[in-house]
Amino acid sequence: MSSAALETYLARLYTDDVLRDAFLLEPRAQALLHGLSPQEAEAMAAMDRIGLQMAAASYRAKRAGRAEHAARATPLQRWWRWWHRLLQVWR
Repeated sequence: MSSAALETYLARLYTDDVLRDAFLLEPRAQALLHGLSPQEAEAMAAMDRIGLQMAAASYRAKRAGRAEHAARATPLQRWWRWWHRLLQVWR
């Protein structure tokens, strides 16, 4: 049970507070509204809601930490990261 719609919806649930709140109120209906099959909607409705919220909080903290770290980087460090990412694409 791994459709692109399911994976996309789950990723959005981790990152979008409004979408997650709507899902927590009506999980089955929201899952169907976002293009999941009835079987996928049932599975989503049965998911661990506390785990979902904990994972979302963890991802939010990681994003905040990365943003803070990037803001403190020197121009040379930012340039090096940019260059490193560019080289990764060429491989």
